[in-house]
Amino acid sequence: MKNKKTEKLISKDYLTIGLYSVVEFVVMMVMSMATLPILAWFYPYATAFVLFFTCPIYLLMAFKVGKRGTLLLFGAINGLFYAIMGSVYILPITLLGGLIGEVILAKTNGYRKLGAQTVVFTIYNLLYGFSNYIILAISADYYFSVMKNSGYNANHLEYLTNPFWIMVSTAALIVSICLGCLFGYKLLNKHFVKAGVIKST
Repeated sequence: MKNKKTEKLISKDYLTIGLYSVVEFVVMMVMSMATLPILAWFYPYATAFVLFFTCPIYLLMAFKVGKRGTLLLFGAINGLFYAIMGSVYILPITLLGGLIGEVILAKTNGYRKLGAQTVVFTIYNLLYGFSNYIILAISADYYFSVMKNSGYNANHLEYLTNPFWIMVSTAALIVSICLGCLFGYKLLNKHFVKAGVIKST
């Protein structure tokens, strides 16, 4: 794989990251709402299902920019969207996921490496996908009040906090991201490299 020299983000990169972040967020929201009637009892497994389709969008953005700060800015934009919608607690979680990912990418020079990008996007989404459980660990009372206000009943909450199903959903999330990134990587090579959108993968 031929790597492009990693430099600082420029105006074009900010626009690219902003555009792809918005597209990824809109696709995730639309698919989440569309699958809610079917997957209402499968949260957070629904996140794993949706992520399979949004991974290619992230991977295209990451490979197109190929510079330090891409994931962090992506996380900041997504976190801000949730903060505007009222879920302010998600912003620090997406920022944390972005920071951890940036450290790994910098250490491995993995900005255009499938393996490194898959690992960091998995870590990012494990933090994001289980943000409710992070809040649960910090303040159970706040977590249950938020979930009840969102319409979840006692049986649903008991199911969501069952350790066995949490482990199952974790595995589902990891598998979905790995498959989604692999699918996205094949799309990049088959379409976007040939079209000149990305110079090399």
